[in-house]
Amino acid sequence: MGIFICNFVLFHYAINKRLESKQSDKRLNFLFNEGKEVLSYDYMDNLSKKLMHSSSLQPQKGIKIIDFSEVPSDVLPLMVSLVGRLVFSIQQWIKKEDRHPIALFCDEAHLYLPEKTGTSIENAGLENFERIAKEGRKYGVGLVVISQRPAEVNRTILSQSNNFIAMRLTNAEDQAVIKRLLPDSLGGFSELLPILDVGEALVVGDASLLPSRIKITSPRCKPNSATIDFWDEWQKTSNKDVISEAIEALRKQSR
Repeated sequence: MGIFICNFVLFHYAINKRLESKQSDKRLNFLFNEGKEVLSYDYMDNLSKKLMHSSSLQPQKGIKIIDFSEVPSDVLPLMVSLVGRLVFSIQQWIKKEDRHPIALFCDEAHLYLPEKTGTSIENAGLENFERIAKEGRKYGVGLVVISQRPAEVNRTILSQSNNFIAMRLTNAEDQAVIKRLLPDSLGGFSELLPILDVGEALVVGDASLLPSRIKITSPRCKPNSATIDFWDEWQKTSNKDVISEAIEALRKQSR
């Protein structure tokens, strides 16, 4: 009996210490150090309008970009799934004749919609998005899954997709996933995947009358990509000292 009590006390102490470490982690300020507005009755209403409300006078405001890049990976699946669940639940309770369609674009989907899950948090996130993929059409909720590694994205979600836009894939596992999702009647159409040029894509699904190989127009406003020009950087004779600055940002958990 004494050993059991001792083990229980140690377990309780470990849980408390772990919770305290999470509460003091600056990366989780958005979760634990909430402001007074979070406790107000109108908080859910205001948050939902920021996520879903659009204006006919300013259509561009109908596009909402949520940046989860600074969210720790261990809670990322949960946070993303909560956004999806909130949108889906609200759409369910809106009258059918008043529903406005909404599409969720999930970039880098393999990070939070993985094929293999190891934690209950990831499982909870997948359950929400699997339901959206299966039932979202009835409530005007669309799901767009974007990933460079389709082999690592949940198969159930991919199987519910009506349209596929596949750009160049050189990995055999990724190619196999796309080939399984395409109709058998396409024959060797999927064999083009590894030889597509930059900006080329295969389009298959309801959005296209026939399976097509297309060339995507380069955007007028280039994305602010973080890709490094390796050869140009390596040829420089001197570089500025950025190590100390990066270490300071790491300590402060802030850029």
